[in-house]
Amino acid sequence: MDFLKNNPRFSFLYNKKPNTELACKITKEQTENTLTTVYNYPNGLVITNTAKKINSFGAYEWVNQIQNIGNKPTEVITELFDADFSLPLPYEEPPKVSAYFPDTETATKVYSPYGSNWKFDEFSCDIDVIENNTRKNHIVVGQEKTYTNASGRSSENLAPFFNIHKNGKGIIFAIGWSGGWRCNIKRTENSVKIRTGISHTGFYLNPGEKYRTSSIVVMPYTDSVINAQNKWRRLLKENYSLIGTKGRDTYAPFCAGIWGGMRTESVLSRIETIKNAKLPYEYIWMDAGWYGYDTEPTQNEFEGNWNEKAGDWVVSPKIHPNGLKDVSQKVHEAGMKFLLWFEPERAFKTSKAATEHPERFINLGGDHLLFNFAKKENLDICRNMLSNYINSLKIDCLRIDFNINPMDYWLQNDKTEGENRLGITEIKYINNLYTLLDLLLEEFPNLLIDNCASGGRRIDIEMLRRSVVLWRSDHQCPANYDSYAAQCHALSYNNWIPYSGTGSGRLYDIYRIRSSYGSSLTTNFTFSESESFGDDPEKLEFLKRTYNEYLKVRPFFQEDFYPLTQVSNKEDVWCGYRFNRPSKKDGVVILFRRKNSPYGTASFKFTELSANENEEKSKDAKNENTKNENIKNENLVYTFTDFDSNAEFTFTGEELAQNGFTVTIPTPRISKIYFYSYK
Repeated sequence: MDFLKNNPRFSFLYNKKPNTELACKITKEQTENTLTTVYNYPNGLVITNTAKKINSFGAYEWVNQIQNIGNKPTEVITELFDADFSLPLPYEEPPKVSAYFPDTETATKVYSPYGSNWKFDEFSCDIDVIENNTRKNHIVVGQEKTYTNASGRSSENLAPFFNIHKNGKGIIFAIGWSGGWRCNIKRTENSVKIRTGISHTGFYLNPGEKYRTSSIVVMPYTDSVINAQNKWRRLLKENYSLIGTKGRDTYAPFCAGIWGGMRTESVLSRIETIKNAKLPYEYIWMDAGWYGYDTEPTQNEFEGNWNEKAGDWVVSPKIHPNGLKDVSQKVHEAGMKFLLWFEPERAFKTSKAATEHPERFINLGGDHLLFNFAKKENLDICRNMLSNYINSLKIDCLRIDFNINPMDYWLQNDKTEGENRLGITEIKYINNLYTLLDLLLEEFPNLLIDNCASGGRRIDIEMLRRSVVLWRSDHQCPANYDSYAAQCHALSYNNWIPYSGTGSGRLYDIYRIRSSYGSSLTTNFTFSESESFGDDPEKLEFLKRTYNEYLKVRPFFQEDFYPLTQVSNKEDVWCGYRFNRPSKKDGVVILFRRKNSPYGTASFKFTELSANENEEKSKDAKNENTKNENIKNENLVYTFTDFDSNAEFTFTGEELAQNGFTVTIPTPRISKIYFYSYK
């Protein structure tokens, strides 16, 4: 716990004075892995910092709770950084004026991934890119960089995950806040200073007010970037995910998507077809369009006015006369689970909810209103609504979407609180959002919650604790989206989170479907009533064969991840990656020769064979020296099997490390899957 004891961990201004200059009574309570520190400041302000060490990963996390125990308002809190700390990095010489760029091999680099933005490069970071004649993602001594997301959704514009690396040492950290956040990073000669917190803070607390603020997870490491990212994936999988926990699925769901506006009889028919064809789906995913007091049936998402019914979370009797109970029953009788879409935080201006209960919403005068979770009574209303649906329809996975940018709504509502309450609406809102999810998970111990926000725009460490990302990008919404984007997202998202999924589109094309493979997958061949399903035996046989292939590949997607190519939207290149499962000494390689690639043969070096090919290394958090294991693993023999042809071939670890895994794909726009084992 020395790191926690020797770092201040947070900072703020109190009536414009640094907290370090204030009179403060401090009390501490320590258990084996938890340090709770209570700071009593003037005028009733109390901050409780709860910090934990995760020994098996050498990681730390903490969160602050702020409250007013006095009988009058506190002073105004500004410049609140819930994390304020420094960690050593290898020495870096101060910059000098030079005609040459600094050496990219020895530079201090800040891996700061883009957020979800309907682009191919979501969650990626071009670490050596040049902008304005400088390396955008390098940081030099004396320089301070500022990062923030956009519009109040935590992974829009930028994602709240970082890796700072220099000469084999670094720090990976994640900000836990599902609203607006900011991060400042400053390089000194021998260290890096990191400050993170909520983006807008300038508020006092009324007597009795008590809120948690943003959290942070920090993992220092001594290793390569790729090895460190895999250690991070394991940290999240073992400590911040619901998948595989007691009562919940071992793997993230494999789903058949169905449009919610589709008539009940068509939904039931498709479930029956799935059952009779023995398609190995695990969930029926019913998407939007099922709600509204008088919503008419629609064949697909491009028809009707279903979007104007948001806020009226009542099953439309014109679409589903039996209130979806017959659908749920049919799903469960077919041996599957039921996923249902909701968006409880948004309402359309003409919805019955908005017109009859305007006091429940923040209204900026546009078409869409924000349900005001900052109000405790609204939390209760939403919880009761969702709980009743989960109970009555036996919902196994609750899909929570969030298609609205909340920041302007929060800032507008702050004005109703009076002066000096900047940020308080957002803080109340996010606190109640977490309370809602926690209460539902407690009430329904087998429930999964899907985290969607126009795709992956609300992915952060606190949402990952409570939910799983089944639809990481709306880039995959078109039925014939560009396959290269799904391939790129496999390369990028898997660096940061072990569980995420996407859609396959609606074309019966193995290249496209393989492009969308992930730890979760949703296919939409069943989705639209305007497209037939089940009347072509050859198509059903294709799906059955492909789905069984996917289920064989899926377990590897939650294991150690190694990109073999760069994120690129160019169609004249190859794309590839591998997953390694050290517990069983096996793995999978997935490759794509894109449609315009002129190269029929390519080689991919396995440059990180030590990165947990040896299972014992991953269990020993203290041993981060990989040199001896590199030598050991280079002597291993790897046996590869081509999934399509069953052909087998072998490489030694030394060959893979030095010359690479060489593959010939004579025809463009072909994908290949190779399973391997080693001993």
